[in-house]
Amino acid sequence: MDYKGKVVIIGLLFGALLAGCSQNENSPSTPSPTPATEQSQNENSTNKAGEEMTEAEPLSYTAEQKNEISEAAKKAGLDKVYIPTVGLGSDDYMDRVEVKDNQVRIVFIRGSITQSKEELKPTAEIASTKEVELSKDVSGEWIAKENEVPYLYFEKDGLYFSMSSAKTFSQAEYERAAASLEPLE
Repeated sequence: MDYKGKVVIIGLLFGALLAGCSQNENSPSTPSPTPATEQSQNENSTNKAGEEMTEAEPLSYTAEQKNEISEAAKKAGLDKVYIPTVGLGSDDYMDRVEVKDNQVRIVFIRGSITQSKEELKPTAEIASTKEVELSKDVSGEWIAKENEVPYLYFEKDGLYFSMSSAKTFSQAEYERAAASLEPLE
């Protein structure tokens, strides 16, 4: 079996292992957080961004993944594309790359980053926003729509970015990943 086949099989086995583990997240022995608990957890992680969190593990990309991202950027008409150098949380890694119209979406196991030359910010149905400083040159905002997990929105070097997840996450970790974005070379 060639190297690529082995990597695919290992990836599938690892995915099955993760899927099995994630089914136990909401077991009766682990109480589900209440909305008030989730809110205070999110506030704590945002307010203490660097105080209690451990150092983020750097993300690494294979030559094949970098090529896949580069090809997706070309298809979407982007002259450059950015990748995070730290994950969207602990043990994060890139899962796949998607292209839709003029957007590149890099999907990780903990969320996704969409980038485009055109605005990604919704014009209606925003329940709330909260501004954050991601770096000395980039500020963003957390945008919440009714009954949805908030997402991080910002602009950098003429590109618009949206970072999101289907599940509740640490906003501080997403902010740190956004601040780590570097152009793919």
